[in-house]
Amino acid sequence: MGLSVEFYAGDPEEIGDAFTEIELEGLRDGSFAHSYADLSLHLSLTDFDVFSKEVGETLGRSSVLLLESLERCVGGTPDESEAFVVSSPWVAAVAGVPSEAATALTTRWLQAVAAESGEDVVIDSPDASAAVSSLIALCRELLARNTSVVFAWYL
Repeated sequence: MGLSVEFYAGDPEEIGDAFTEIELEGLRDGSFAHSYADLSLHLSLTDFDVFSKEVGETLGRSSVLLLESLERCVGGTPDESEAFVVSSPWVAAVAGVPSEAATALTTRWLQAVAAESGEDVVIDSPDASAAVSSLIALCRELLARNTSVVFAWYL
């Protein structure tokens, strides 16, 4: 079993409580979060900073790294899972990626992950492109609703 990575948008305390109680279905179906994106792509947490760098490249500006943008822990279980509120600058950067750029962004991201890790990575995955598109949409929805994004990982 690998690392699962998900993003939720809504009230961070409610999301954190549901995540700690492993109410994942409620987080995914809108009961506890208004938006959800699954980025469980068999990658490491540091690969999401590579993603952040590619977002910056796409937008032609400085990168806002995800792992440096985790503001406070709102849930999880020691050594098994964590859920963090993500800073608004990171969310705004991802929301600023044009929808039509999602596939190219995903390909560049996965190519960079492969180059850094030296491992075989599928770089033309439609599932990965769909996941990135859903994350962009989640960040835009968050900005429209003025809520928070929670980044969560679990084993």
